[in-house]
Amino acid sequence: MNLKSQISLNLSVTFTIILGVVLAVVYFSFYKFRKDEFKENLENSALITANYISRFPEDQLNADSDSITNVRNSVEDNLFKEKVLVFDGHKKLIFSNISNGKVEWNPGKLKQLDEKSKIYWLEKKHENIGLKTVINGEAFYIFTEAEDVNGNAKLDFLKIMLLSVYLIGVGFLWIFSYFFMRKQLKPLDEFKDRIVKLSAQELNVKMEERKTNDEINVLIRAFNSMIAKLDHSFQRQKEFTSSASHEIKTPLTRMAFQLENLKKESVGEENREKISLVQKEVYHLSDTVESLLLLSKIEENASEMLEEVRMDEVIFEGFEQVRRNEPDFEMDFEILKSPEEGNLSVRGVKSLLKIVFVNMLKNAVAYSEKPKVKIEVEEEKDHIAVRILNKGELISDDEIDKIFNAFNRGSNSRNTSGSGLGLRIAKRILDFHHAEIRYESQFPDLNIFTITFPTT
Repeated sequence: MNLKSQISLNLSVTFTIILGVVLAVVYFSFYKFRKDEFKENLENSALITANYISRFPEDQLNADSDSITNVRNSVEDNLFKEKVLVFDGHKKLIFSNISNGKVEWNPGKLKQLDEKSKIYWLEKKHENIGLKTVINGEAFYIFTEAEDVNGNAKLDFLKIMLLSVYLIGVGFLWIFSYFFMRKQLKPLDEFKDRIVKLSAQELNVKMEERKTNDEINVLIRAFNSMIAKLDHSFQRQKEFTSSASHEIKTPLTRMAFQLENLKKESVGEENREKISLVQKEVYHLSDTVESLLLLSKIEENASEMLEEVRMDEVIFEGFEQVRRNEPDFEMDFEILKSPEEGNLSVRGVKSLLKIVFVNMLKNAVAYSEKPKVKIEVEEEKDHIAVRILNKGELISDDEIDKIFNAFNRGSNSRNTSGSGLGLRIAKRILDFHHAEIRYESQFPDLNIFTITFPTT
């Protein structure tokens, strides 16, 4: 998950929780208010009933049904399905407004009123309150039960409204936070794209700075400053590489010329072989310097030098160059697979690709039992694979990960001359062409290097 999504998610989750808490507080506040208000109504209704009943003698309440009707009609009753029970100080029922049906009560509630003067409980949707009061010197136990239909209806409506507000608000909030963060962090996306596309050829291209002084613009300024320093260092490095290569190449050319002339003189067969060995080393060093010089020049304007390059042509040109110093060198070339529309071509810099195969073939000659190599080419719709096979001492598993490092030479190179730069230069050129190279072996003596070039 990228930074933009993380910030958007954290912001959305935070405000979702806050909104949920606020709406929950609103709901439970109204729930408590309704409950307290209805409890107060129940208590007032009970007290009014008790005060009115206290005016009648007990025998009149029990004997005269009209008295009960008068009590029920005299109380301003706004409670739905209200039930009232009144007991005297001896816990004897003296009044009930239940005209039809059996009158039942819980004696345990009467005992609770001896300990507490007021109790409240809820049975399903019916709310109950019990009071113990003294009127005109007489004790009364009053129980009132009713259902707050109006209040519960309002509470249900509020719950639906708050839930709707929550769902709509959360949906809007998540959408808003996504697009808001996308807009706010757009410079970071541009910053990321610039870094991804960064290459040695674009170190002088700076990001556009904004007129704000926020953290993103500070980061852009720091990035531009870093790029400027890298470009300066890189230019100095290329200048040094180019100058050093020129300075080294000139005496090497003279040495090669002098050695060639010396071979033509009568120096004896033994000395002539020694001169040939020295000459090979000079040619090898000259090729390495030439490769470094060519790399430093091409990287400056590589995109302008890209062209369609046929793999078979480059391989054979590299073979001919190696064969000049290795007359006995043999190559077995085979095309294993190629589609009808294929032409074994990749987009690249031909001179660089030639260096790759020259270095690979030199390695094959140097580390082979016989100066012979086999090359297999296989073309698919999206890539071309080139396999270079030679028989010789295998590279150990511990050294496989290091063979493309600069100046690294394996244990199988103890008796072989070289600089340890050939595979490193080849790998660098292949990276430039977005190609891959890997090594594998088959027991007992088959070394295989596979180079895969993308064609799309």
